[in-house]
Amino acid sequence: MSLRDLLSSAEADITNLSMIAVYNQSYKVFDTKTLQDIHSNIFGQIYDWAGEFRTIQIAKYEDVLGGDTVRYTFPKQIKKELDAVMKEIKKLERTGSNGKDMVFRLERIIAAIWQMHPFREGNTRTCIVFAVLLTKHLGFEVDHELFKIHSAYVRNALVWASQGIYSKHEYLEQIFADAILGDNLNNEEAAPASAGRYDHIGEFKVKDYVERPHVHVKDK
Repeated sequence: MSLRDLLSSAEADITNLSMIAVYNQSYKVFDTKTLQDIHSNIFGQIYDWAGEFRTIQIAKYEDVLGGDTVRYTFPKQIKKELDAVMKEIKKLERTGSNGKDMVFRLERIIAAIWQMHPFREGNTRTCIVFAVLLTKHLGFEVDHELFKIHSAYVRNALVWASQGIYSKHEYLEQIFADAILGDNLNNEEAAPASAGRYDHIGEFKVKDYVERPHVHVKDK
């Protein structure tokens, strides 16, 4: 095993334990500071900049996009754009019959936050923890293990949900609905993961996903 693989394995072990602890926390407010606090709690043992916003522009070439990259928010715009999308959270209110609408709106809020890519590393895990805790705060039971088991699917679904007018939200919305609504979905809408529910993002086979590093892009 290479040094890089060993470091990745160690990071995964540490963050998995940290995420378990964070899932047991309860936040009363879900805003930009809460997102930063979650990132700090998950990655504080690894990065001395945990919880701090990214300061360089980056790209990450994605196989699911045929080698293209998500257009991440420019560093100077991160806080402004985050504060704007956080205002949408204040509008969320659960009723007895709006579960599907809540999933629809939550998925788009999380996709927007992820596309901003506020932190140098760890954005996917931070966004999912934020989503799970927010959803619980709204009164839902959430199967957060589903996101962990199908992490490669989640990562690629987030990529496709972050393409502006070309976004395809159905993949991310599917796993959000399964994790949040679960048994409340009818038989026509639900299908077991063993039947290949999370095997593909479009024509892309999730098992072929290879994690690639971010690269620095000079600001224009």
